[in-house]
Amino acid sequence: MKKNRWKLGIAMGMALAVMAGDGRLDVSAAANKTEENGQSITGKDSERVKTARHIPIDISMKIALGTEGGSKEDENREADEIKYIENGQNEGNAGNGQMIDEADAQGAESGTEAGGTDALGEGSGSEEAEQGGTAVPGENAEEIDAYFDGSVFVGDSIMLGFRNYAMKRQDTFLSRMGFLAAGSFSANNALWEVGGDSVHPVYQGEQRQIWESISLMGSGKVFIMLGMNDLNITGLEGTCEKYEELIGKIKEANPETEIHIMSMTYVLKGKEAGKLNNDTIREYNGMLKAMAEENGWGYVEVADALADGNGDLAEEYCSDGFAHQNPEAYDVWVSVLRKYAEEHL
Repeated sequence: MKKNRWKLGIAMGMALAVMAGDGRLDVSAAANKTEENGQSITGKDSERVKTARHIPIDISMKIALGTEGGSKEDENREADEIKYIENGQNEGNAGNGQMIDEADAQGAESGTEAGGTDALGEGSGSEEAEQGGTAVPGENAEEIDAYFDGSVFVGDSIMLGFRNYAMKRQDTFLSRMGFLAAGSFSANNALWEVGGDSVHPVYQGEQRQIWESISLMGSGKVFIMLGMNDLNITGLEGTCEKYEELIGKIKEANPETEIHIMSMTYVLKGKEAGKLNNDTIREYNGMLKAMAEENGWGYVEVADALADGNGDLAEEYCSDGFAHQNPEAYDVWVSVLRKYAEEHL
């Protein structure tokens, strides 16, 4: 009897090894791992998890996160996202795979991940853009890159895309940056208490108020891009009021921290959704710039650098037929940020 049990144990071990070799894993385990990192899978996502049980992990995770059907580039980004979740290092995203709240009907079908980009005016064709932001002209290149030591970038899914871009370029100055970004994040819900329905970014495995996470990170500079999820809810005046209130709380908790507002980027022509249209976004950015000047904060102009001749988001920079952006757009962010740093040294 003992001999038979021994043989049975070997057989079961071999079976498990074969299953592991095939890369199969119950998605519920992956879902539990996601829960441990401050995320939850609910609603339609929970149904996807049930459907995806016993499917190879590389496919089932994308189904569970709502990304199946995206491009090869999107699959690579999602693979990075899964790796960071599983390693407990996903400190910048409380809601992986989420799209813009008020306008996700315009872009969610593509299954692409959030993107966001900073820009340099004319030039996606610059040497820096072509090389993914790795080249820094001039003798003060190191000084320019060091400007971002101890900085943190705060935002919604547009910023989350920049974080994913930066994760793949850790041999550049992008490794100097911290990120507090989450899908569906806004100036409005950033002021909510942390709870079951909140989408506050995760830091050190836990959702916190932005100003608390910034304190823990010891950030000397905060770059903020918000508004995409606000305009259709609180309008121009209300969004600016919430924005200023949020920055006030950041400064109260971190009085020595510099504030730098980044302009909100545009959407594709013909893809407007209510107040989320480019004329309103231009007006909003003008109000943000005035608010920054009045309070002595920095202002980084990124939207115009990604615009086409009509003042809309250039199609070559868009990843989802709506507002999210691709790596080429983030190359432009890199150029804009370096130029901004050089001007503020």
